[in-house]
Amino acid sequence: MSGALSLRDRTACRPRHGVASVLAVAPSAPPSLSARLARQGLLAAAKRGVPAGRLCQDVGLRWEDLDDPEARIPYALLDDILERAVALSGDDNLGLHMAGMDVMDAEDPASLVIPTSAHLREALERGCRYQRVWGDGERFLVEDTPQGVRMRFTPVGPSWRPAHRHLTEVALAQLAQGVRISTGAQVRPLRARFVHEAPANLDEHEAVFGCPLEFNAPASDLEFSQADADRPFVHADPRVHAVFEHQARRALERLPVADTLVGRVREQVGRTLAGGDFSFVAVARALRVPPRTLQRQLAAEGYTYAGIVESLRRELSQGYLQRRMSIAEVSFLLGYADPAAFHRAFKRWWRTSPEAFRRARAAGG
Repeated sequence: MSGALSLRDRTACRPRHGVASVLAVAPSAPPSLSARLARQGLLAAAKRGVPAGRLCQDVGLRWEDLDDPEARIPYALLDDILERAVALSGDDNLGLHMAGMDVMDAEDPASLVIPTSAHLREALERGCRYQRVWGDGERFLVEDTPQGVRMRFTPVGPSWRPAHRHLTEVALAQLAQGVRISTGAQVRPLRARFVHEAPANLDEHEAVFGCPLEFNAPASDLEFSQADADRPFVHADPRVHAVFEHQARRALERLPVADTLVGRVREQVGRTLAGGDFSFVAVARALRVPPRTLQRQLAAEGYTYAGIVESLRRELSQGYLQRRMSIAEVSFLLGYADPAAFHRAFKRWWRTSPEAFRRARAAGG
């Protein structure tokens, strides 16, 4: 592997996807993610007889670089790795097998925030909040449903690639398995949906998810019942969780600003929520994008403007309520003209009132 390119070698020959510069990602650079997932895919392929070193060399990496907890690589490079791993190994279910790898990393505080959460609903919200530590782009989205709650996954990239099937399946399979580990119960999701076509054999999918499967669906997601969403986690610990969350916030703050469409929309909405004009037309004007074009581009990435505003409000509401602010102040900061509207929204998000939420957090729960 001596001829392979180091992630830190900024003077070496230029690889196909600019790997040499990924540790200093500029706002104009392609979206990147933690190299951990690449390592996970390589290990899964190695279990099926594919030399990990050879795969690394094929795409211009060195195996030892993937051990660096700070290393990030372009998504397109990960797509190349996974597609080549499938071709060399013949493993049509590589994503499911990646999910079975033991990859808990003590140097990744964002991952440790999840199992120390109070329950599944909180863990899903935390996963969305800190997802950029693992990769640019809002790949994960939590949505309330009439039956409970679901986590949606959308791969990053301008167009669908074969690797996206495996990225989707590893994300949803890890969630299904993680819920069972974290609750200590054999939780069965209500359903699992995938935008891609069904593979020829579904035996492994049925064993992993243990629920009805839907392929060629409008979105890829995993849905859980209300009861399972509120099921307590066996390792829940408010104090330990607070330590990990502080570290995860620090890790998030150290990352360069991501220049993505959804990120720019969220940033503009965040600037104008309190007393400004955060209407769709105003945000499109501020971003210098025609409203119809912005709507079409968001839809192509699986987002709606209303959903982005709702997600941001829900995320900010928790932090505001832990400060010494009145409910009316929090309501204003979130862009509600009437505190009663904030009350209704908060109860829909968290199934409790803002006052009860604040008292529970003050008590350490």
